[in-house]
Amino acid sequence: MYYELALIAVAVAAGYWGSYFVRGQTTRTYGAMLLVAAALAAIGMYGRKIEDAPPWCGLAGAIGLGAAGCLLVVGPLIRAAARRFAANERFAIALRLLDVADVLAPGSGVAEEKALLAAMREISGGHIDQTIGALTAAKDRAPAEAKLAIDERIAMLYLAAYRWDDAIAHAEAHLFGADVRLGELTAPASPAVALRRALGVAPPVWVELLGAYGYKGDLEQAARMLARLETVCAGRDDAAIWVHRGRMMFLALAGRVAAVEALVAPRAARHMSRSARTYWYAVALERHGDGRAAHAAYEKARAQSRGRPRQLIERALERMPDAQMIELPVFASELAARVEAEAPPAVALPAAPVGPWATRGLVITMLAWAGVIALFVGDSNDAGVAMRGGALVRAFVEQGEWWRFISSLFVHVGGLHLFVNVAGLWMLGRLCEELFGPARTIAIAAVAGIAGAFATYAASPVDVAAGSSAAVLGILGAVFAELTLHRERHRVLRRLAGRVALVTAAMLGVVFIDPSGVVWGHGGGLLAGAITGLALSPSARWAKPARLVAIAIAGAFGGACIAAAVLVVRTPLAASFGPPTHAIDVDTVSLHGPASFTGGPILDGPGLDGRFSVGVGPQALTDWTAQATDEAHHEFEQVDVATAKLVPLPDGWQGEELVVSADNADGAKLTWRRIVAGKSLADGRSILAVLDMPEGMARAVPALFTDLLASADAR
Repeated sequence: MYYELALIAVAVAAGYWGSYFVRGQTTRTYGAMLLVAAALAAIGMYGRKIEDAPPWCGLAGAIGLGAAGCLLVVGPLIRAAARRFAANERFAIALRLLDVADVLAPGSGVAEEKALLAAMREISGGHIDQTIGALTAAKDRAPAEAKLAIDERIAMLYLAAYRWDDAIAHAEAHLFGADVRLGELTAPASPAVALRRALGVAPPVWVELLGAYGYKGDLEQAARMLARLETVCAGRDDAAIWVHRGRMMFLALAGRVAAVEALVAPRAARHMSRSARTYWYAVALERHGDGRAAHAAYEKARAQSRGRPRQLIERALERMPDAQMIELPVFASELAARVEAEAPPAVALPAAPVGPWATRGLVITMLAWAGVIALFVGDSNDAGVAMRGGALVRAFVEQGEWWRFISSLFVHVGGLHLFVNVAGLWMLGRLCEELFGPARTIAIAAVAGIAGAFATYAASPVDVAAGSSAAVLGILGAVFAELTLHRERHRVLRRLAGRVALVTAAMLGVVFIDPSGVVWGHGGGLLAGAITGLALSPSARWAKPARLVAIAIAGAFGGACIAAAVLVVRTPLAASFGPPTHAIDVDTVSLHGPASFTGGPILDGPGLDGRFSVGVGPQALTDWTAQATDEAHHEFEQVDVATAKLVPLPDGWQGEELVVSADNADGAKLTWRRIVAGKSLADGRSILAVLDMPEGMARAVPALFTDLLASADAR
């Protein structure tokens, strides 16, 4: 089943992304290759499902799987590694990795990334003249409103290459006095544009040019620029970061050690890296004339840096023998004294994105529940383990275990079941939070999941059910309803619709390869999610009261989940089955068992299948045992006589306990216990029994089966 799931994933993902990339001008080849991989995977899937399919279908599927792995997984991973090396200015390794990525995923935009990386390498090495020439030529053809941005980019390139003279010359020729061009920007201006208008150039360019004047020894001009910056940014919290950097650079280049030490303290400079804080403290020591202390600080900063910043530090170390105290002009000295006496500006770090915390909480709860079951109960592929972990068991619910409607949402039968639902919840849940918010997302998942569990309980023939598929499909229904009925409000419809289609196709594919899914539960969850999404929609006229309702539902669901977890832990499986007080007739044998067991031609119960009959003659038990063992060899892949018996036979009974196992559709090995036993009666007849049960069930409630056999009597 894993191979079939991989083929479906390739057919869906490669088909979706192929259709996306084939529409691009530079990625058509890549998109076409993805579409071919999707088609090959679909052919492979056809070959797996059709008996008379040609043998080459399997080869096509394998080729499609391998090609998609290179195009969608290996190639992008190598590109991500190349970007990481490029960020650390290890350009040679990054270029080699991009060469490999270009072979694995041709036409995916690697060539453009290599060109950009080559430009970054030139800039890092200080070879920026070719790039600046290209920008200058582009400026001649650019509209008026774009020319200022190009001039700012050229100045920043000079500054990044530490070419202070060129940066100052370019700024004085093209940037200072640019207020007229800034007037051409669209109004009303945002806070960032307003600040840019007031300064004449973008704040980062202004501050770095301030530093360039300071490096060149023109502290009078640096002071004038800082004074302008202070005036423009007064009372603006959003500009505190530029005031902080401007003050730090000016005071460091002016040799004011104590003031810089206060500015680069971790509490005041949380937005700066440790190496940057150490570097500017070293600059202040150097400009103050303390060469020995400056040398030690520069060495410390160099150990923490790499790339271009390290080159700047090495230049400073070469100057150390000539370190002297800076003489400040009058205006610069007065400004330094004034800002030195002021408290460091409070730089507010950008608020970290909260992220999809509701989706994360649901996913973590699902994974934690699965982890607890695996650690303390056993393999959840075992029906007995799933029942002990809180799966939905119709007979137990009828006896009052209401909490299984909730706990079953977090129980999954095997790793594949868990993976599919976690992946679907992670992809769809984040979309749902974008549209509905966290409280509504939890409410939708809760209502859909519980509705699916009720539908399974009421209409499905399955006695034991588990999983969050109904909740995931409910989220899908809510997202689909919101995007369909309120599309005018959601400008990102195309992006969201593509991701919804991807998950929908994947989940339908899982149903295709595993048609034994609980259809009633899935349908109930989908319908309930769509209705709940409409009722709680943030786009509806009743959005405000709906939000309060969603918060109430989410809170109640959280409390119910905690209560369900406590009740699952406190309710052993023996208590769920109840005492053996129920009279049962199986064939010609009468028994006493729990109310959840039913009779007839066979004994039926949650996780249990049993046969009883009455035999005649001394060979009855021997023949019965041989027949049941032979049947086991035909029904199961492996049959062994148990060396350590789990179910003790009652007095007067004799027989064998077999360990039988087989692989399920997911490839997981399932183990059952088969009890083949008999009891001789005084009239020469024998009661013969075969009981099949999951191993987890036999371990949890062995006394249940011992008492069941002990109660058997021939009618």
